[in-house]
Amino acid sequence: MHKTLQTIQDKLESLIHQVDSAVPSNDPIGVAQNNWSFACLSKDELINKAQNISDLIQDRGTDQLGSYETLLSDYPRRLDHLLNQTAANLWGNGNHAIPAYLHTLNGLQEALEPALEKEDVSIIQARHKTALKSLRSIESKLKKLEPRTGSLTDMVSGIEQAHSAAEQLPTDLETLSETREEIEDIAQVAEKNGRAIEGLKEDIESIHTSIDGYAVQAKAVLEQCETAYSAATSIGLAAAFSERSDTLSRSMWVWVCGLVLALAAGSYFGSSQVSHLVEMTSEPDTPAGAFVFNIALSVLSIGAPVWFAWLATKQIGQRFRLAEDYAFKASVSRAYEGFRRETARFDKDMEARLLTTALNRLDELPLRLVETESHGSPWHELISSDSVQKALTTVPGFPKKVQELANRSVSKTSPRQQVANTSESEEQSAEKRESDVA
Repeated sequence: MHKTLQTIQDKLESLIHQVDSAVPSNDPIGVAQNNWSFACLSKDELINKAQNISDLIQDRGTDQLGSYETLLSDYPRRLDHLLNQTAANLWGNGNHAIPAYLHTLNGLQEALEPALEKEDVSIIQARHKTALKSLRSIESKLKKLEPRTGSLTDMVSGIEQAHSAAEQLPTDLETLSETREEIEDIAQVAEKNGRAIEGLKEDIESIHTSIDGYAVQAKAVLEQCETAYSAATSIGLAAAFSERSDTLSRSMWVWVCGLVLALAAGSYFGSSQVSHLVEMTSEPDTPAGAFVFNIALSVLSIGAPVWFAWLATKQIGQRFRLAEDYAFKASVSRAYEGFRRETARFDKDMEARLLTTALNRLDELPLRLVETESHGSPWHELISSDSVQKALTTVPGFPKKVQELANRSVSKTSPRQQVANTSESEEQSAEKRESDVA
């Protein structure tokens, strides 16, 4: 047999012994370790893999390897690696060690198959006959020894069991002692954890009770917050409307004061101008131009207060209406929350109708109370009034009569001037009569 094959066979035998000692149980390793990543192969199957290759070398060993010698001469080194590194991890790290073990042996077997010569059929038959003869001879000897081997078998079996138990006893005792210590440590830790868990359980129950109380309080506070929010909304609206109403009321009094001042000014200037006109009419030689100038001055002195009084009257009316509108909305806002609670006790539909009514009142724009037309003067408002417009359309010739009346008012002089004109006419008539008589 070639030296390389002999070395490989020796390494395989050593590997078999190493696997036998490294794997403590013959159960499938994946099942024993309860790990899905471990191959479910038993110790015997792993040993048989190496044994089959050793038997192959034994049966078909040759002295010539040819071109396969280079590859096969590297396998002793690989088998040493399996022996020293991989075999020891078959039990603990089988997910990595078992595939490495099997792949290496499969590679060795595939390398040996073409390198080993196949025996001739005649040689095999000769060996078969020789083996049969040897087998028959051994069989006859065994029949003679069979009566004596029964007790020997039992004795050997007992000795092997005792020897195996004696070898494993120190290891088992040591393992048992270590396991007992681990169990005691685990029991102490478990007892300590149990006491801690009991304390945590009591704390959790106390916290749960507190949380229930806080939940009830939070619910009550939430209800109060909702009530307060609704009330705050109503109060805020009411305050805003009240503030606007008060502002309009204060501004209205300013215009009232302005109206009083305008009326007082008009009365003062009007009375003084009337007195002055009366004095002028009592004088016989008052010129007509001065009389007309004083009338125009009287109109101008009274026109400005009258104009301001007209403007103040309109502002007072509008601001009074707006102030009343805002005051009404403030009253609705203040009373809404109370009405809502009362209606909610009886009917949800009534509560909805109340909300609709309140929103309709609050949505009304204040500008609806302000006059859309803006007149520049009292005359403009008078002309734009419905009565004047109706008269312009119904009375025939009304615009022309108004124009004539205005012209007569402008050209009209004082009564004193008319008397003077009449006297002058009479004097001229008398002079004419005297000249006619002469």
